[in-house]
Amino acid sequence: MIKRFYLLTIQSVLLLFLFPVISCKKDKETVNPGIRYGITGVEPAMAGAGDTISIYGAGFQNNVTGNTVKINGAEAKVITASANTLRVIVPGAPRNGNITVQTGSNTNTYDKVFAVITVVKDNISTDTKWTADQIYLLKGNVHMLTGSKLTIEAGTTILGDKTSRAALIIDQGATVAMNGTAASPVVFSSNQAITFRQPGDWKGIELSGDGGASPGDVIKYVRIEYAGYHQPEAPGAALRVSRATTAGNINNIQASYSAGDGYLFDSARGSSQYIDHLIAYGCAGNDFTYTNGVEGYGQFLLGIKDPVYADQLRADGLLVQSSRPVTISNLTLIGYNGLARQIVPNTTYLYGLVDDEVLNANAGRGVRIGGMANVNGVLTPASGTLRLFNSVIAAPWLAGISVDGAASWAGYENGSTGSVIRNTSVTYTLADGTNAIRTLPGSPPFRGYSFSAENITGSRKGFERIDGTTQAGAFMLHNDTARLMLLPYPTYDAPYDDYGLTNSVQYNKLTSPVFSPVSGSLLLSGADFSSAMLANTFFARNTAFRGAFGGTDWAASWSNYQPQQVSYQ
Repeated sequence: MIKRFYLLTIQSVLLLFLFPVISCKKDKETVNPGIRYGITGVEPAMAGAGDTISIYGAGFQNNVTGNTVKINGAEAKVITASANTLRVIVPGAPRNGNITVQTGSNTNTYDKVFAVITVVKDNISTDTKWTADQIYLLKGNVHMLTGSKLTIEAGTTILGDKTSRAALIIDQGATVAMNGTAASPVVFSSNQAITFRQPGDWKGIELSGDGGASPGDVIKYVRIEYAGYHQPEAPGAALRVSRATTAGNINNIQASYSAGDGYLFDSARGSSQYIDHLIAYGCAGNDFTYTNGVEGYGQFLLGIKDPVYADQLRADGLLVQSSRPVTISNLTLIGYNGLARQIVPNTTYLYGLVDDEVLNANAGRGVRIGGMANVNGVLTPASGTLRLFNSVIAAPWLAGISVDGAASWAGYENGSTGSVIRNTSVTYTLADGTNAIRTLPGSPPFRGYSFSAENITGSRKGFERIDGTTQAGAFMLHNDTARLMLLPYPTYDAPYDDYGLTNSVQYNKLTSPVFSPVSGSLLLSGADFSSAMLANTFFARNTAFRGAFGGTDWAASWSNYQPQQVSYQ
């Protein structure tokens, strides 16, 4: 088996490219900057009422009564004082504003805004509203208890505390209404400073339950950044939904750089969940996961991988392991393949194959039906049923679409109850004549390709040959494959981009992607909604394009692809 990964060299270079060199110096190390009087720094840059902060500078009085400190006009109590440092208690009245120190006849106002935040912790049992004129800091597991409702108005910022691995949990019987707009989305992010944020700084948001409905739940125009903290072998997600949702209520959401899944849809018993216009960006786990008893409906979904990040259990685009059907149209997944995404040049040529064009050894598939499910920390075989239409799987690594396990394989194209894939396009770089497997002479397949099967004759068989099977024939009859390879390779002329996806898949455009296919792309037309499986009125059946985007970027006004660089003070 060939497994060469440019994991240490290229990944290290890319990390330096993506995250600028930063200094660990704090403001307190500049307490003697050569000035006679004034403020040189404040630590931390945000705090809640009653918290203690440090003000650094020069020319202060050594006694607490000799200095007057005001935050946005409200006086703050000085508790210790020296010529270079004042420690003060943040008053309860102000919102965000400037800090001013007066010492005798000298007065100085710090030129950086100080953020006075509202700390939220423990359980909330009454109806609560969070407003855009405040910044909220979640500490620990914050539960909205049964019978309560949380309303979050447009433009509100909520930060998750890294130290306590914060989470917002809407308990069964509680309701949430996140009422963002395209112009003023609700933003959840890490409380860490610019350049210090990491996937998994906090846990994320959970709508918990046993599958029962909360018709009032609304999550619209929301960004969730650097969430997904989880223990090894346990699920984690930026947004986890474990109860029924109403069509049209969960949409226009971006989950960025989750350490786990972008979105996890599950329930203890059967429930119907509707989602549309969702983005999973740079998530280390699966972009979208369906498990347990969910009946899922989704349209206009995008998952795009940052090739540096992949979970240890592998990172797929879409994983379906639910006991009830999941029906999705207009899905776009952009995976890890380095040749396709113009990131990993490769000059090795062995048996006409290449297996080291990824940056992370845990890179996964585009779509996976079935496989091993995490059941109370134990990996257990699971099957799933997926009905996928009008979609695009671009730059996949292990496989474009994989049907994993004997039950899932037997159910593929098995009448009205089995998995069905129609009118979907899958890209490839290098493949054998069937576009189905990657293998070495005399060896079993170690990678799938556009359409693949795993573990269908045994739980540890890996990818298996499917030449001549009914399932493979049906896939090729109803779908298409095309080339996507933006870097050259020996004996192959590149670049190839048969679907016009260059502007969205190029890695050097990760922070400024253009998701609409180029003019003239085959993806801009040809959508087909004639199947009875798409009869649910939830689906926008007048859509002409395939994939998540046509000629218009529906996320342009509220999404963000540089969350590391945004100041939320």
